[in-house]
Amino acid sequence: MILISHRGNLNGSLQWEENRPDYINNALDLGYDVEIDVWKQPDGWYLGHDEPQFLIDEEFSFYS
Repeated sequence: MILISHRGNLNGSLQWEENRPDYINNALDLGYDVEIDVWKQPDGWYLGHDEPQFLIDEEFSFYS
């Protein structure tokens, strides 16, 4: 069975946490696949739902 987390959520929506890199990594560490919202901007890649919010650096892996 594949378990998929939506924006890092595991037990309902926590909108203030969604798409935060540490929140996503927590779900990945627990064995979930994670659907995330990714934005490409001139200065780099961001996570965020309606807008780019969290700049991610080269250490963040989309395939952890």
